[in-house]
Amino acid sequence: MRVAGLVIPRRKRTWKRSSKAEITAPANALKAYPDHSQSGAWVQDFTYLWFLGTWHYLAVVLDLKTRQVMGWQLGLSHTSELTFQAVLDALTRHSAPPILHSDQGSEYLSHKHQELCDSLGITLSASDKGSPWQNGYMESWFGRFKDDLGSLTPYQDVAELYAAIAHQIYYYNHQRIHSALNMPPAVYAALTKKAPAPMLGVRDKLLQKVGA
Repeated sequence: MRVAGLVIPRRKRTWKRSSKAEITAPANALKAYPDHSQSGAWVQDFTYLWFLGTWHYLAVVLDLKTRQVMGWQLGLSHTSELTFQAVLDALTRHSAPPILHSDQGSEYLSHKHQELCDSLGITLSASDKGSPWQNGYMESWFGRFKDDLGSLTPYQDVAELYAAIAHQIYYYNHQRIHSALNMPPAVYAALTKKAPAPMLGVRDKLLQKVGA
């Protein structure tokens, strides 16, 4: 192609924020944990997928400890509604985390994100401005995910794309061996899940109360 002087025109990607942030970016709560995996935090981000001549956006919520995908949402615009629905998807199947972390994109700095976190006792957290490496787990995850998903050309419509994403996320959670865990994330999550504290009977409670 270089010898023949051929040039293939490429669509120039535009990176635009869909709206302004509604709330002030919170502090980075992960800084209190040198080992971020011990924070119990969920991290969130979204990526771009060029499909059938249109940008589609995939928002994902990831558990830092288990590296498991907790929830996700596919949409045609990268708004706070897209990321909010991904969080809701995660919360419908999992207990609320102590921390919900993201970058400082307007997609995460919305009143509804803050109100949801306040109602559930979740600390909303954000990376420092211009510090994408502080949410590096998500950046890394999306890179591997796109490699595993492969080309989108075999899919005929959005329904097929959605099914392919769902299948790939299931495969990642339940079958793909994670290099940092030496097992699939869902298996690791099941092994590390804390057993509920045993319930004391009435007699035991009375004995404890009187110091017997």
